[in-house]
Amino acid sequence: MEFRILGALELWHDGSRVPLTAPKQRALLAILLIRAGRTVSVERLVDELWGTAPPASVESTLHSLISRLRGKGVAGLVREPGGYRLGLEGTTLDAQDFERLAALARKLAEAGHLEQAVRGFQEALGLWRAGALADVPESPLIAAERLRLDGLRPAVFEEYADTLGRLGRHALIAGEVRGLLAEHPLRESLWSRLISALDRSGQPREALAAYDEARRVLAEELGLDPGPELRRLQAGILQREEERGNTPVPRQLPPDLAGFAGRGAALRELTALAETRLEAVAVISGMPGVGKSAFAVHWAHRMAERFPDGQLFIDLRGHRPEEAITSREALDRFVRALGLPPEQVPTGEDELAAAYRRLLADRRVLVLLDNAADSAQVQPLLPGTEGCLALVTSRSRLSGLALYHATRTIDLDIMTAADSAALLSAVIGPRCESEPAAVAELARQCGHLPLALRIAAAHLADHPHRRIGTYVADLTERGRLGALHLGDAPSAAVSATFDLSYRALAEADRIAFRCLGLIPGGGGFTARALAAMLDVSAAEARARLDALRAGSLIHTRGSQSYEERHHLHDLLFDYARHRAETEDDEAVREQAVRRLLEWYRTIDDPLVLQDEYENVLAATRHAAAHHLDAAWRLPAALAPLLRLRHCLDGTAELHALAASAAERAGEHLQAAVAHNNLGATLEYLGRYPEALTEHRSALEIYRSLADPVGTGTALRSIGTVSWLLGRYDAALTELREARHILEDAGEDAAVGQTLNLLGIVLRNLGRTDEAVAHYERALAIHRRTNDAHGEANTLNNLGVVLDIRSRHAEALEHYHRALALRRSTGSRKGEARALNNIGLTEIKLGRYESALGHLLSALAIHRETGDARGEGQVVNDLAGLYHLLGREQDALAHYAMALRIRSGIGDRKGLADTHKELGEAYNDLGDGAAAAHHLAAAEQIFKELGVTG
Repeated sequence: MEFRILGALELWHDGSRVPLTAPKQRALLAILLIRAGRTVSVERLVDELWGTAPPASVESTLHSLISRLRGKGVAGLVREPGGYRLGLEGTTLDAQDFERLAALARKLAEAGHLEQAVRGFQEALGLWRAGALADVPESPLIAAERLRLDGLRPAVFEEYADTLGRLGRHALIAGEVRGLLAEHPLRESLWSRLISALDRSGQPREALAAYDEARRVLAEELGLDPGPELRRLQAGILQREEERGNTPVPRQLPPDLAGFAGRGAALRELTALAETRLEAVAVISGMPGVGKSAFAVHWAHRMAERFPDGQLFIDLRGHRPEEAITSREALDRFVRALGLPPEQVPTGEDELAAAYRRLLADRRVLVLLDNAADSAQVQPLLPGTEGCLALVTSRSRLSGLALYHATRTIDLDIMTAADSAALLSAVIGPRCESEPAAVAELARQCGHLPLALRIAAAHLADHPHRRIGTYVADLTERGRLGALHLGDAPSAAVSATFDLSYRALAEADRIAFRCLGLIPGGGGFTARALAAMLDVSAAEARARLDALRAGSLIHTRGSQSYEERHHLHDLLFDYARHRAETEDDEAVREQAVRRLLEWYRTIDDPLVLQDEYENVLAATRHAAAHHLDAAWRLPAALAPLLRLRHCLDGTAELHALAASAAERAGEHLQAAVAHNNLGATLEYLGRYPEALTEHRSALEIYRSLADPVGTGTALRSIGTVSWLLGRYDAALTELREARHILEDAGEDAAVGQTLNLLGIVLRNLGRTDEAVAHYERALAIHRRTNDAHGEANTLNNLGVVLDIRSRHAEALEHYHRALALRRSTGSRKGEARALNNIGLTEIKLGRYESALGHLLSALAIHRETGDARGEGQVVNDLAGLYHLLGREQDALAHYAMALRIRSGIGDRKGLADTHKELGEAYNDLGDGAAAAHHLAAAEQIFKELGVTG
């Protein structure tokens, strides 16, 4: 139960507001809350509620009001000798919370914990919704409490404002105090805080205007002049303004960039920082060409009025070491701009820094330090005084500044597609509207990098009759890195900008950077991948990557495997590859790539493979194109992990590349392995005829090589496809032959897998006792050979038989054990199948909500992994559940979807099952014609398969 009196009186119970419509009821509750925990006499209640004119049956009326309050859930209201008492045990009262939170915030502020104090004051003041007891009728007690609470609110706000002031957040004070002044216009202490905050946030004219407003209000309402504190504030501002008029005000900002577009979130973040922490240092970081300087200058122009004492600017040329401005040179320029006479300018750096800070004292100046090299270059140039803001741009993150200053780093990323298009349109003009597709492609070709976008836009603006699509085609043909430049400005080129960062690197870091340009596909990479390419330890590779990140040449994200994953912008990748091709011998480049491909082969963690999947695919394409043996060795090594969880379309391409490459190289055994792996992948995709072709190709090769294990494996795969196609007799023959061959070869693990498949076929033929016998033999082998994947498969299949026999609790136990094993081995497909079976069993047990959750989870995994056969099964099972729940539209839609999936992949047994269930559903709905159609279709397929539906 919650009681709220800081605004209208409200009563809340279990998250819902309890209506209190009668005025006398609200007044009674308010009186009891004001005196909470103490007995209020009947006489006092009567006097407060009715004054000198109580009704004739006042005690009966009062008792009725008390009863109604109890009926509203006010359980702590009890009768005591002489009156009533409201206890607050187990409830909250916002006024008590307000005073408690304010007291705690006050102690925190006194102890110097200012940030925590601010949060405490904000929480306390946030409880107020309007004036206290705003909708409660008057009474002496209520009027006194309202006056007390309404007086506490501005007093606590002033403590809050003073704490913000100690943190330098004057703009925030100015914004918030006006709202409270509307309720307390005669409170001079609020006016003084507004005037002071406006002055300290760089708005002296607004501060003087606020003083004039305060003087007018006080004169009109009270006939009084402002008090001593307000007059003192006005005099101080006027004196500083007069002094400012005699002091040089530097206006050194370069022109704002025409057609500036985007960066809304970063601009807001920087503005918020300026409004709350003016003594802070803002570092604008990002890759070369991302628009750091343009962003900083644009923001500085927007905020110039907040810094009435001037704006200092200097290009430190930090990434041109031979031209870099020293700290002493910059200080010399700054003190002269701030008005120090030439004859008084010191020569030593320390003396210059002292003069610089003295000149900035009590002034509000923006200091923009552009293109800083490192923290050491910037450190002496930071104002270090309240009222000034240092804004620094650098390709480095300048982490060292945080040791001595409150620093906020804003990392600029590439532009969004919409902002890229807006920038291009702003420079190129209206013709962008007639070629929106070309504009989008140009933005993509430029990698959404502002420098590249501006170069491209300037080129097109200079060629007003050239179509944008033509320029995009030229970029593609000539190579975008070389084409993105302006002829009359050699420095206005993407590659020239990248050169500055590259040359600033140590030699070891340059080598690492060039290696990154050799990664096939140019995807993300880890320290371990770079370590392989460089043939160094992972720790050494991390050091190289840290240096590249410090220079904003790479950016870092998390990953599925919780390992740092780094990325190069598209244009930087092109540049890194260009540097490698220019500076490194072909043999060196080839060896680095070979070491990377070899490292990919060693991946043994499903999560790592998930992160590296696109790279592995690109590496296999690269290997196939360059006739490297990794083209077949890499997919073969990763096949067990790939079967567990990854994109099946891409995996099919991997194995197809492997098969073709191995055949071209005359590696027949490797070609057979690839054909069999490709067939297994096609099975999961539901492309059964193609899968059968691949397995038969593998079988032919294995037999030609007299390889018994390969022959048995290929036969087992062929038998698996026969089962999936509903050719059960053929499947039994093929699987039994495979089992005998594998038993003779002593391949226990493979025998276990084959027994499990034989069990499935026998179960489909209704021979469940024989199926169980095969499952139990398979289970024993899987446990003996520590084959967790095979054990999970067999447990799942034993659960199906238990379900058939209506032993649902035991079936669930088997499914959950299988699920745990699936998750421990990282098998996403197996996990989905276990979830599906759990859901089906829960339906039989009447646990429909839980069943729906398990089926939907299974469906999501099947779709994620591209397992069409699994998807068809779950969609069909969902249809059955929806029909059971009476959600017929959902049921029919899912049955139709299951028919499309199963028909498309050639799952004839599954197709027959869906036709049969859909026919039965139509029967339940009274649509005899539709029912007969689907039941006949099911019967025909079952007949062709030789099974009973």
